[in-house]
Amino acid sequence: MSELPLPEVTVTLVVHDGAAWLPGCLASVLRQEEVHLELLILDSGSSDDSVALLRAAAAADPRIRVIVAGENVGYARGQDRLIGEARGAAILLLNQDVELDPRFLVHACAALAADPEIGSVQGRIRHLAGPGRREDLLDTTGLVLHRDRRVTSRAQGMADGPAHAVPGEVWGADGPAPVHRRAALLAARLPGRDGPEVLDGDFFMYKEDVDLAWRLRRLGWRTAYLPDAIAWHGRSAPGPAGTGALAAVRALRSAPPWIRALSWRNQRLMQVKNDPLPAVLRDLPWIAWRELASLALLLVADPRRLAILPSFLRLLPGALRKRRALARLAAAGPRPQADPRP
Repeated sequence: MSELPLPEVTVTLVVHDGAAWLPGCLASVLRQEEVHLELLILDSGSSDDSVALLRAAAAADPRIRVIVAGENVGYARGQDRLIGEARGAAILLLNQDVELDPRFLVHACAALAADPEIGSVQGRIRHLAGPGRREDLLDTTGLVLHRDRRVTSRAQGMADGPAHAVPGEVWGADGPAPVHRRAALLAARLPGRDGPEVLDGDFFMYKEDVDLAWRLRRLGWRTAYLPDAIAWHGRSAPGPAGTGALAAVRALRSAPPWIRALSWRNQRLMQVKNDPLPAVLRDLPWIAWRELASLALLLVADPRRLAILPSFLRLLPGALRKRRALARLAAAGPRPQADPRP
């Protein structure tokens, strides 16, 4: 009996000052079992030893290809460039502070192969306290969209256990290590400043994963949570320890000001792009309350974030164009009928 061909997977990795994390991250990728692997890496303006580490790794393993951008192009644009060069049927968009279990990719690929309606796979991501310091505390088991349009990482901060070992469908795949069907990513491209893009280059970084998850959902692709696909993530921007609005505010205030500003701007751009009008009208009381509370927080407690408003206004026309383009894609029905919920 002939053996089935091994899955072909591309791992795309954007690096910025990641020298401390790279040895563990790269080793975990290259140890993946039962897949044909290519590892595409873009260094985005690192000032540490990242480039030297990457070039040494590429010299030692022909599966690795390194691009040195020479400047910080942002996570979204860096990943988009790598996606355009990917050859695998599945693409893992990897963060530099992630370490993978050796069978992470084979589990993800099996799920994609089993169901053509699955566009993305979310693994069981645990916390990485530092390079090689793996913990059982959960980092994320997927994204959750709330009626006020807050987005949280499911199970973040909880102890791992049997309750999190049950596979199922989630709203979207979280950013540390989502595995996407390449065909789904290509079908979800929208017009950007430099041509069709998967991740929104205007976001630079933060919320681009949620934006993509929402868009894929609008187009009818499903996201599967696979607890057997295990990884560890050293999350640098803390998420809320809980699901309430107060928990989200506390978590955001613990982040650096520039992260808070980008998150605020990109959250609103994402809603402009992805939120269908019927859903907005249905949830308007929740959305309006959150936006009023957010504006009050800006004015009273964090006025420095107001400096991001000109950037939001400058990018708003492009977000509206992308909204119209997404509506046309959704109407064309590239996948089975999309869930009418956002």
